Amino acid sequence: MQRLILSIGALLVLALAVGCGGESSSDSTAQQFRIPVPPGHTIRREDEMKVAQSGLSGPEPKPIIPQGDPPRYLAIADLLDGIGHIYEEGDEIAVQYVAYDYETGKKFASSWDEGKPLAFTLGQGETIDGWEEGLIGAEGGDRREMVVPPDETGGPFPQPMPDGATVVFVVDPLPRNGAGKGKQASSPKPAKKPETKGSEAKTKPKVKVPSGPPPKKLEIKDLEEGTGPAAKAGDEVTVQYVGVNYKTGQQFDASWDRGEPFTFKLGEGLVIQGWEQGIEGMKAGGRRELIIPPQLGYGSQSTGTIPANETLVFVVDLEAIG
Repeated sequence: MQRLILSIGALLVLALAVGCGGESSSDSTAQQFRIPVPPGHTIRREDEMKVAQSGLSGPEPKPIIPQGDPPRYLAIADLLDGIGHIYEEGDEIAVQYVAYDYETGKKFASSWDEGKPLAFTLGQGETIDGWEEGLIGAEGGDRREMVVPPDETGGPFPQPMPDGATVVFVVDPLPRNGAGKGKQASSPKPAKKPETKGSEAKTKPKVKVPSGPPPKKLEIKDLEEGTGPAAKAGDEVTVQYVGVNYKTGQQFDASWDRGEPFTFKLGEGLVIQGWEQGIEGMKAGGRRELIIPPQLGYGSQSTGTIPANETLVFVVDLEAIG
């Protein structure tokens, strides 16, 4: 299932053989490019993928970086053919990925290095343009390699990209409902109705960064107390949140801006450790401030607008438990 996507809507003839210099074409002006598919190309069922507690499945793969000049257009090849859900615009998807610079062959981003998958909704502008286009039609169980030209690397995630570079991604869509002994990846789920009265009237909070140097340990402060049982490991929780950088006070994410809360299972490694520890013990209807040091956040890995080794400040509203 190898194909090439052209942003101008035309079709190219794929005339390069794997590992060869290529054959001449009757149209000398046509650009020829092919991502080689390894020998023994196999099929993988979505429900056969074993997902660990981190939400990741299997070891980190390495891309096949083709020889020669990079393509001018988005190129796609499935290194493994999946049998599972076919993803279309508007679908929620969780993926694991690695990213390499085409020219240098150096890795610059990886789900395995971050310790978690990435969840988003296709077609909502939450990722780079190459992903928005290249993951449409992907099937659960696929291992999809994408060679993305510089003009399609714009978007919120993954960032930062090598400046002006063509980028090679290997992306695995993860099982929608978990698989084997593993756990479900952290895909956002439909919003639930809050279990307590009064939380419906809440609005997006303003996050104030405390003065002084950032704390070295997790700091938890209840701004509003909730009611009912406290959230514990294994509970499915639905939250609204705002996150800002401690150093600059700049917002980097907010569920309020997307118009829907985020649902995940507590204690299964699907979110950063600062959330795992900081949300436990909250009650439905509560609002809590979390100041998260880098070792419980994203550590030395820069992510989007979050610099490496950044302390994070979140205000989290717990809308529902279970």
